[in-house]
Formats: sequence, structure tokens, C-alpha cells
Amino acid sequence: MAATERKFSPVAPSYDVIIVVAGPGGATAAYFLGEAGKKVLVLEKEIFPRYKACGGGLSADLLAKTFPFSFESIIENQIKEIVYAFGGRIFRVPLRGQAVRTVMRADLDAYILAHSRAEVRQGISVRKVTETPDRLIVRTVGGEVFEASYLIGADGANSVVARDAGLRHGKKMAVALEAELSASKAELHQFSSALWFLFGDIRFGYAWIFPKKNHLSLGIAALRPNRGELQKKLAQIAANFGFALKASQIKGHPIPIYTHKESISTARVLLVGDAAGLVDPFSGEGIRFAIKSGQLAAQALLADQPSSYPVGVHKQIGFSLQLGLAVAWFFYRFPGLSLALGIPSQVVTQAFMDMLGDRISYWGFAFRMIVGSPLILINKARQILAF
Repeated sequence: MAATERKFSPVAPSYDVIIVVAGPGGATAAYFLGEAGKKVLVLEKEIFPRYKACGGGLSADLLAKTFPFSFESIIENQIKEIVYAFGGRIFRVPLRGQAVRTVMRADLDAYILAHSRAEVRQGISVRKVTETPDRLIVRTVGGEVFEASYLIGADGANSVVARDAGLRHGKKMAVALEAELSASKAELHQFSSALWFLFGDIRFGYAWIFPKKNHLSLGIAALRPNRGELQKKLAQIAANFGFALKASQIKGHPIPIYTHKESISTARVLLVGDAAGLVDPFSGEGIRFAIKSGQLAAQALLADQPSSYPVGVHKQIGFSLQLGLAVAWFFYRFPGLSLALGIPSQVVTQAFMDMLGDRISYWGFAFRMIVGSPLILINKARQILAF
């Protein structure tokens, strides 16, 4: 098979690294590889800017720590508080500083990629990836052939690269729906500067309202929804808040759920972001892990040590997400108890924000919950006794 594939080599354009799809993980890898002088080709199946269903909440600290350029020109909103809604009750928790932002994924992905030195081919879908002992051969749907020493698969939950590389056969998926809602000035004012998390509307999931510059993002996600359940629940939530959902286009996408350590690379193929299943099993957040894994992939290839990549990913991401799976299991089975134990508190919320900013892992988050929950319960008991 390898000998057969090699007959294409004399005519196929050759690169150091080919990156399939330019989401935040692929674009990040392209940036760091290009800065190091590598010849990089990015194959993006869509035409930029392309929409991606995503709440778009992320940490300004993470961006500042990772990239040497500002993202202020694409920031949609600065977040000042977190709002939790459950069982008809609303809990508001102010944030320290303004370290959380919202962005549109179309803008974020294109912005990072624009800072890279990579060659970018848009509207190109990959049909087949073949790994030989010394090269990677990529065939596109349009019949083009490209070669590289290495390949980074950043092509999402249903990754073609993962399929052809024989990786992640037993992946678990959640499902998300999102609508970008036109909003009046009054609605924008009501929801501005806050991330809303709505619990109790669907089992094993949650809904959200995230403010953007001129509209609101309304979404819902669940691990095992029944057919049509997400659409029905999303419509109910929209009606409860008085949103005109019918005028908005609803987009859906699968969310890979991290359940255990698994193979995310071969000798010449590295998976990043959603393609590697690196999504928080509790919140469904994936931008942070896409950026981190993209940087780790670039570092491994620059060192010519691709085998170090899965080790680094498990140490810096996967090990933490294993605890996140336990947190998700407990919370989504006992949401009322979890909220009573202090989820909507300053201590726990700030811990979650620190985790979003990549300052602590799930282990640090769990430690703060364990330490903070008794104090929260004592304060609640004092409040009750005061009456």
C-alpha cells in the first residue's frame, strides 16, 4: 500500500505540516508552527467567515497568556456576572474584574488564522488521509493530492482524519442547538454583561443565554436527548423569556464528551480539540482545550517528538477532565442538591472562572468546592436562624 501511494509524491505539493480545518485548535497550531518557520498548509472545508454554533464564552487571560497579540477588536461583550436559573429561582454572582469575554466563533477562528504564516485553502474538503512510514498523503473531494511530514486533525467531533487514522472509535457524543436572536435595546440591556446558565429544563444538560454585541445567543445541550427534545425545550425556553425564536435560524452540532484516556495520535497524525474529544463533560466548553491542544501539538512537532503529544495532553488536559466527568455525573443527577451545596456562590463561581482562564484544573476546582461548601452551608444556616 505504501509503495502504491508513493507514486503520487513527485507531483503532490509537499509541506512540513498539513492542518485539516481551521477552528481554534487548528488555527492555533498553524500560528505557532508558522512562527517557527514551518511550511504549513491549512485545508478548510468552509469559506470564511463561517458560522459555528457556540456560546463563545472564553477567558481574556487565556488569550493573553497564549498569544502575543490583542483580541479586543473581535470582543462582543465583557462579562461582569454569572446568572444561574433553576426551579424558578435566579442566583446572580458578580465576577471580580472583567476577565471573561464573549466572541463569535467565526470571528475568533478567522482572527487567529489571519495572524498565522500558513498557506490557507478554503472550500476544500478532505476525502482520504493515508499514512505511510515516512509521509502523510491527503486527497481532497475535488481530486487534489497533498503531502506532508505530519498532519493535525482539527476537523471536529466527526473527524475524517480520526476515522482514517483509526483513532477514537468508541467516542461519546452530546448534542447542542443554538440560535442567534435579534434583540431589542431593552433585551440587550437585560442580558448584557452576564452569562446565563439555565438548569432543570432538560435532563443531563443545560441551556444558556450569552450576550453578544447586537444580539443574544440562546442554546441548549444534553448528553442523551430524545428525538426532537432539544428543539421542543429550546422553543419553550425562548417563549418563557419572550424571545422570537421563529425568526432565527437554529443550528446544531455534536459535542464529543471526554470519558477516558484514549489514542489521539499515531506516528504522524495528531488530533486536537473536538477531534480529540477534548471537551469539558460538565459544561461542554471546548475553545480552551482546542487552543491548548493546538499549542501542544505544535510544540510536539517542532521538537520532532509526536509521541510526546498524547502524554502532554493527558497531563495538562485529560487528567483534569476525568474528574470533570465525575462532577458532571453528580451535578446532572442531583442538580438541586448541587446548587444547595454552593454552586451559585462567589467561591465556586470564581473557581470556575479561574478554571476557564486555565489558572486551575478540575482538581483545584473540586478542592475549592470541598473547602467552600461547609462555609456556604454555615452561612445559610445563620441566615435561616436570623429569621
